[in-house]
Amino acid sequence: MKASQVYSEGEWLVHSVFGIGQIMGIEVKNISGANIDYFRIQTFNSTYWVPVNRVDSEKMRPVATLEEFARAIAILQRPPKAMSADHKVRKTHMERVQNQNMPEEMARLMRDLRARQRDKGVYHLDENNAIRTLKQRLADEWSVISGETIENATSRLDALLDH
Repeated sequence: MKASQVYSEGEWLVHSVFGIGQIMGIEVKNISGANIDYFRIQTFNSTYWVPVNRVDSEKMRPVATLEEFARAIAILQRPPKAMSADHKVRKTHMERVQNQNMPEEMARLMRDLRARQRDKGVYHLDENNAIRTLKQRLADEWSVISGETIENATSRLDALLDH
C-alpha cells in the first residue's frame, strides 16, 4: 500500500491480527492530552481503532482485488510443497505468513499444512490454529470482494483444500 493512499468511510481493510474490517468512520480520541484521529473499523465480530496516520503500516492492507484473489485460489489447486520436519521451522514460517497478511502466501501455507496433515496424520495444535485462522481470513475476504456469503466462501475453500 502506498503511504499516500487515502481511505474513507465504507472501504474495507485487512489487518494482520484483526482480519478484514470496514471503515465505519473517523473518531477523535484524546490520548495523553492530544487529540488523535482514528478510523473506527468494524470486523464481522468486533470493532478496533487505528490511527488515521498509521493505516500505511505493515499490519494493514487494502482488500485484494478479484484478480489477486483468483491467484490465491489457483495456488490452492496446485500440488502442495513439502514442509520442514522441524516444528520450530514450521511455526516460524506460519507466524511470518500470518504477519505478512498476503492472500497468496496464506493460501500456499494453508494448502501445504493441510497436505502435511493428510500425509503425516499429524494434527499439531499450532498448525490446526493456523489453518483455521487462515481459512477464516480468506473466507471473510473472499466474501467481501465477491459478494458471496461467508459460509459459501468457506465451503468453497474446504472443497479446494480437500481435492
